[in-house]
Amino acid sequence: MTKVCFISPEYLPLSGGTGAYVYYLSKELMKNRYDVCIVTGYMQTGDVKVNRQCSIYFLKVPKTPIIKSFMFASSSMHKLRRVRDVACVDVAHVNLPLVPNFAVPVDFGRALVSTVHSTWKGEADAIRREPYSRLNANEKFMVSFNWFLRLFEIKMMERSRKLIAVSEFTRRELVKYYGVKENKIRVIHNGVDTVKFRPTLDKQKVKAELGFNPSDIAVLSVGRLYARKGLFTLIESIPEVVRRFKNTKFIISGKGQSGEMQKLLAYAQRLGVKEHIVFTGYYPDRQLPRLYQAADIFAFSTFYEHHPFAVLEALATGLPVVTNRVGGIPETITDGKNGFLCEAFNAEQFSERILYFLEHPTEAQEMGNSARKTIEERFDWRILVKKTMAVYEEVLG
Repeated sequence: MTKVCFISPEYLPLSGGTGAYVYYLSKELMKNRYDVCIVTGYMQTGDVKVNRQCSIYFLKVPKTPIIKSFMFASSSMHKLRRVRDVACVDVAHVNLPLVPNFAVPVDFGRALVSTVHSTWKGEADAIRREPYSRLNANEKFMVSFNWFLRLFEIKMMERSRKLIAVSEFTRRELVKYYGVKENKIRVIHNGVDTVKFRPTLDKQKVKAELGFNPSDIAVLSVGRLYARKGLFTLIESIPEVVRRFKNTKFIISGKGQSGEMQKLLAYAQRLGVKEHIVFTGYYPDRQLPRLYQAADIFAFSTFYEHHPFAVLEALATGLPVVTNRVGGIPETITDGKNGFLCEAFNAEQFSERILYFLEHPTEAQEMGNSARKTIEERFDWRILVKKTMAVYEEVLG
């Protein structure tokens, strides 16, 4: 039986897209008779034997993302040496860019595979046009010391026998910015648990359960409160929407570093739309599907993404989606067919697309149905795990 060890500072249900990736992929691998172990960051240390096929090793790390990655890496090196002594690991599966090269001993596992969720070079380039005052401490560090972060990132890419890119956009970044050979890259998109994330038959009931006014129109955005999520653009789109539909509430779900929410609230206050925004903070994973079900529209104003889980989850829930034509998103959404694609930073276009859905409920419903079909046919984890297993077989062969 093949044994895969995932190395990731994040692990669902704690936080982040990388954590979601490890959680859902490992779950599907176990269904296909793989053994898995997961080395991940947490608020405390501890080893947990989940079942016969799965063990989790928690390493205590701070919450600040980049600092967390380096603290995790230091602890991971020691932990993996101990795991190596008691477990015969076939594939060490690393998640970039959050895992520096020194996190994994050179002799750990028979083969090393890395999934690239984004790149330090791409992240820095994407936010350089943002006002410095809008960046959090983590983003400022990432831009200022990008060259340093990339040293460890590049070394891990060089060590990996194969790189899994989560989108064609990711593949292009690897070739353009890092000079990776095409034959080393396999594109496997992120997926969705289509049983967990699915449409509801009674949206008003779900709204009431979650404490929202059932008569309000709910426009939802899910994601960390980072600059590249484009939330200032989303807020700029609100005045025109609420002028026409006064009972619209923009629900923004996600956590940020200290002061992130205050910046956004201050901006909303300046534009006179503060009362139309609801910040939920971090939403527990077990309740997240209900939050999507409570929404009427999903609005994701990001300007840099590779293949975001939030968009996939919204599509799986059958929501009409308004987002931007950036990164790997156009590989999932065809404009006007299963969602709308806008140009980044274009608040006017963004509000126009939201208003189209509100003014054309039949078309919005049809687009939501098409969105669900897209996920079922192309992005169900049960489909994508087969492609990942093929990569494992390739590197072990």
